[in-house]
Amino acid sequence: MSGHASHRTHCQNCGTGLSGPYCFRCGQHDVDYNRSFGHILEDSLEGALHLDGKFFRSVQYLFTRPGFLTKEFIAGRRTRYTHPVRFYIFASFLFFAIGALEKDKSKPNARAAAKAAADAGAGEAKESAGKRKPEAGKGEAVPPAQAEAGGADDSAGTTKSTWLRHMIHPLSGPLERGALQREIKHLTPTMLFLCMPLLAAVLKLVYSGSGRLYIEHLVFALHIMAFVFLAMLVADAAQALAGLIGDGTESFVGFSLTCLSAWLIYRAFRTVYGQGRMKTLLKMGLVGLTYGAILIVGICAVVIASYEIVSREF
Repeated sequence: MSGHASHRTHCQNCGTGLSGPYCFRCGQHDVDYNRSFGHILEDSLEGALHLDGKFFRSVQYLFTRPGFLTKEFIAGRRTRYTHPVRFYIFASFLFFAIGALEKDKSKPNARAAAKAAADAGAGEAKESAGKRKPEAGKGEAVPPAQAEAGGADDSAGTTKSTWLRHMIHPLSGPLERGALQREIKHLTPTMLFLCMPLLAAVLKLVYSGSGRLYIEHLVFALHIMAFVFLAMLVADAAQALAGLIGDGTESFVGFSLTCLSAWLIYRAFRTVYGQGRMKTLLKMGLVGLTYGAILIVGICAVVIASYEIVSREF
């Protein structure tokens, strides 16, 4: 941040004369850390997450001026905005990180509910067993040999069913299923990132007559998907707040924000490619269907890969 520069004449790291906020020899930023803790924290966040004014400015234009960031990048005006790849990565990181935190918060309640249900079921089973217990002197006695044979049959049946269950679905235990879910969550962001070049290829194919280069379609794809991640975060937060108002409000807010997001994506397509309404709608639908099929294949690949990884561990 040049606003917090110390205006020294020489770099403290290598002693080279300074002509700006950065040393041209070693690259160290000339920052004065003899300031408040808030300024130091701001610098640290900027260095670690690149969470500076560029990011918030990019988010603002992403929601208020659809397609503007892509046109600015293509026109060469890039310094004022976050780079498309970095922007996409940070948006996807926020989406998956916040989603994971929300699920972790809901786990204690789910475990408590499951334990309460299990305790209730155990109490009912014990009460039912007590009611079915025959009175002393009544009922037919089971011969010991028959009882042993029945026990052997039950044991054999249990062993057989367990063996069949593991043959059909080896990841049947809660520990294995949890490991599979964690692996799927771990691989999904990578899969989505690797699908971005395919989305750009679909855009180039659908807009083959636009005269735009592949890299321009890729920049637009990165901006669109970053918008989708951030829009879903906004929708989740708005629905959570709407749920506090009353029944039905949450669904209405979710539907309204979904329609608004679709309209903003439509405006982005029209801004970047400059075609008419009907052409844009038709091509948006074609791009959506094709990319949806690509994502289905990608999700299947993630599930298979996760299954193979977890199977080797167990």
